[in-house]
Amino acid sequence: MNINSFPQVKVNDDFASHIEDNLGGRFSNISKKTNPKYLYDYEGSRLFEQICLQPEYYLTRAEIEILNNFSTEIASLFKDFNQIAIIELGSGSSTKTRILLQHFVNMRNTKQLYYFPVDLSNSILKEAINKLPNEFPSIEILAIHSDYIQGIRLVEDVILSKDIGATESFNKLVIFLGSSIGNFEPNEASVFLRQIRSSIGNNASNKFLIGFDLHKDAEILEAAYNDRKGITAKFNLNILARINRELGGEFDLDTFYHSAFYNFMKGRVEMHLVSKIDQNIKINNLGKTVTFKKGESIHTENSYKYSIDQIRELAQNSGFKVEKNFTDKNDWFDLVLLSAI
Repeated sequence: MNINSFPQVKVNDDFASHIEDNLGGRFSNISKKTNPKYLYDYEGSRLFEQICLQPEYYLTRAEIEILNNFSTEIASLFKDFNQIAIIELGSGSSTKTRILLQHFVNMRNTKQLYYFPVDLSNSILKEAINKLPNEFPSIEILAIHSDYIQGIRLVEDVILSKDIGATESFNKLVIFLGSSIGNFEPNEASVFLRQIRSSIGNNASNKFLIGFDLHKDAEILEAAYNDRKGITAKFNLNILARINRELGGEFDLDTFYHSAFYNFMKGRVEMHLVSKIDQNIKINNLGKTVTFKKGESIHTENSYKYSIDQIRELAQNSGFKVEKNFTDKNDWFDLVLLSAI
């Protein structure tokens, strides 16, 4: 059975309330900001795929190098299990995941292998599952349109049901590729990892594979978020275009510019959209008018960088232990394998 009809469970779209609170409502008098997850609608996801191809954006190349070098070792950890569920959070187009999936297919023999891509973008999921069944006919695929934590719970509901023909307990590998954990504030990252820890249970055979961008020279970091072709700028500005499309906004994108820089004190790259002029902008569906002063910004994303010690401390505080750090040849990126303490 190949589950390729795109079963999905939608989550409540809180984009409107988020924008109302953070641009035109109760939090906007403190600072204007948006959650980075809202950058990833269909157009944002498409632009991010282009970012990953830019020469300045080292993260994707480093992670692909790691996956090419170590996927066999990762897959071999599951060689003795009969039913394996790979649950990918923020799967996007599953481009990098294909490397890992192929190694699982090579290793699996007669084992049952299930892949659950979880993503907030309905459209990008549809694109992925239209292709994946042809590439991996032996893998059962079920796409979940959801946020991360609810997505894992929905996967668990599917596993416990009889819809996929499960005959015994699953061993799980939850994967969170890229460096999306860097978008979380440090306290939020700890909460998130504890939620993952709770979701995968106490079975030491269940694993969590997560990517961390490591500390490096500020010049390298800033170049990665300010590519010469301006793709990251378009990606950032797309949040305003999304407000226009979905909420009746009247943002003129030409009156804002993309700004990304490394904040040394906080150990993070920050992305902002800065107003070039004084302006008042209507968001018609919300009945709001948002006021900007020249030079005022919307803080759209943080990307925290980590050291190996910081990763180990975060894992331990969240109920995990680090089984292995898989790094690229430059030690710029760390794909970390965690298991329950």
